[in-house]
Amino acid sequence: MQGEMNLAQRISAKRVAQGHVSCWWLGGSGFVFKNSDGTVIYLDPYLSNAVKGIFGVERAFSAPVAPEDVRADAVISTHWHEDHLDPGSIPIIARNNPNAKFIMPPSATSHALSWGVCRSQVIGIQHGQTAQIRNAMIEAVPARHEAGIPGWDVPDAMGVLLQTELLTLYHSGDTEYDVRLRRLKARKPNVAMICINGISGNMDAYEAALLAWHLGAQVAIPIHHYLWATTSGTDEETLDPDLFASTYSCLGGAGKPVIPQIGAEIDLSGNEYSGSPMG
Repeated sequence: MQGEMNLAQRISAKRVAQGHVSCWWLGGSGFVFKNSDGTVIYLDPYLSNAVKGIFGVERAFSAPVAPEDVRADAVISTHWHEDHLDPGSIPIIARNNPNAKFIMPPSATSHALSWGVCRSQVIGIQHGQTAQIRNAMIEAVPARHEAGIPGWDVPDAMGVLLQTELLTLYHSGDTEYDVRLRRLKARKPNVAMICINGISGNMDAYEAALLAWHLGAQVAIPIHHYLWATTSGTDEETLDPDLFASTYSCLGGAGKPVIPQIGAEIDLSGNEYSGSPMG
């Protein structure tokens, strides 16, 4: 039965209708996308607890997919920070998926190769460059991620436009508000997934709502608000996705704000948001 399957099994079993994309939130910036061709793409999957050993910060919940269970055609990392390019997951995924491509900016590429990921599996891209994975086109778009932590600068951080099933999905990655992001409106994204946490080089919920309003997407999804067991406790941190949704509505956003749930499926189509998060 569906309810007895774990998330990896549910993703594998899902048959996506033509013209639709199914996606599942992994927490933080992480998503899994699947289209009608059966192409599976992971984006920024943080599936280990590696950050605890680096910064002492614990996960808030168990990873919804074990790294060993990932089956993917591609894995995208928007930059090399450990909650986006996970040293506890990427080498395992690469070994178990020898035909998968790992798509990332140059500074992330050097990390992945040092962990033993085969060079033939890695595709390095920068702003304006693309990678084709079966019937899905992945394009790197600008991001301005100024983390403010010595040694963790990432000038080549990127956002992503994922085009498949006649849909254009925008994922901001980690980024501050930037006029270059507003210009993505010309690409007519159907879906905008935008970081809201407000610290460490990211937009807050108000800025994210403003960007979503500018982009005019049919679906606006807040991300990067739930991953860690503890928070910074600063006034700048905006971890409430309802704040994003209410601000977006106050601005007159015409799209549908959708608050993702861990491991829940969101069904997207080219006409409108056509479902609700499903456990």
